[in-house]
Amino acid sequence: MFEAEAMTKYIKTKFLRALLGVKKVTQDNPKGVWNMVPIQDFTEKSDIDWSVSIANTDKQLYKKYGLSEEEISFIENNVKEME
Repeated sequence: MFEAEAMTKYIKTKFLRALLGVKKVTQDNPKGVWNMVPIQDFTEKSDIDWSVSIANTDKQLYKKYGLSEEEISFIENNVKEME
């Protein structure tokens, strides 16, 4: 159950949706559009604390992947939040 909730939270992050948007130009969702999205460990042993809010999960992902302030600002300003 924890892993399913963590994966759902990951899908809702601005980080994932920004990377998905790089290749996704239509409503279709084929396998190939996901190849820019890094696979995560969704267990409780993950280097990401999946128990926090989606916004805080995004912050952890930005740090994990070394995003610059400019990249973070772009994502934060251009990707809408999901509930």
